[in-house]
Amino acid sequence: SWGPANANTLALKLGSTGWMVISPALGVPASVYDELEREGGVSVLLAPNAYHYRGQAAWQRRFPEARSFAPRGSLERIAKKATLTFTCAEELAGELPAGVELVFPQGQKSPDMLVRFNATSGETTWWLGDLFSNTSPADQVWWLRALSRLAGSGPGYRRNARPELVYVNERQAWLASVRRALVQYPPALVVPAHGDAIVADAEPRTTALLR
Repeated sequence: SWGPANANTLALKLGSTGWMVISPALGVPASVYDELEREGGVSVLLAPNAYHYRGQAAWQRRFPEARSFAPRGSLERIAKKATLTFTCAEELAGELPAGVELVFPQGQKSPDMLVRFNATSGETTWWLGDLFSNTSPADQVWWLRALSRLAGSGPGYRRNARPELVYVNERQAWLASVRRALVQYPPALVVPAHGDAIVADAEPRTTALLR
C-alpha cells in the first residue's frame, strides 16, 4: 500500500529466461522472492512509467542478474530519483517471447506503458497501468475518497482523469490507441497499477471505460 490504494506488482514467466516483474514493489515478503527464484529467477525488472520505479533497488539486490527497464520518455525523471541504471523498454520489446507485448500508446506526454501476456490457455492478461484503477472504499480515508471523486477518480473500476493529466496530452489519440490494442487481444484478466485485479467480465467492463 502507498496510502491512497494498493500498488500492484505483476510477474510474467518468460519461458526459460525467468520472470519479468512489472512495477516491482517495496516491502515484498521474502517468500515471494523465494518462490520466483525456485521457478527460474527474475531476469527483467520493468518500470512501466516514470513513477513506479521505487522497488527496483530491493529486487536488484535479491536478483543481481536482472536488468532494469523503463520507457524512453521516463528515463530522465527516473535518473534524477534513482541510482540504478535503466535501459529503454523499447529495446526490451524485441527480446520478448511470442505472446508477450509491450504497448506504448499514442497521445502521451509521459509514457505509461501497457503490457499484454497471452497464457497457454489462450486467455489474455493486460497490465493497464496508472490510467486505470479498481480501488475500494477500504483503500482511502473518507475525506480522500471524497476528494478523489471530485477529481474524477475514486473507488470502483474506472479510467482516471487525475493521472490522465500527468500522462496524456491527446486524449482521443490515446483512447483510440488503447482500444485498438484491446480489440485485437480482448482481456480475460486486467491488472491496473492500483486496486484489485479485474477477474470477471474484464472485456466488457474495460471496453465500456474506453468509450
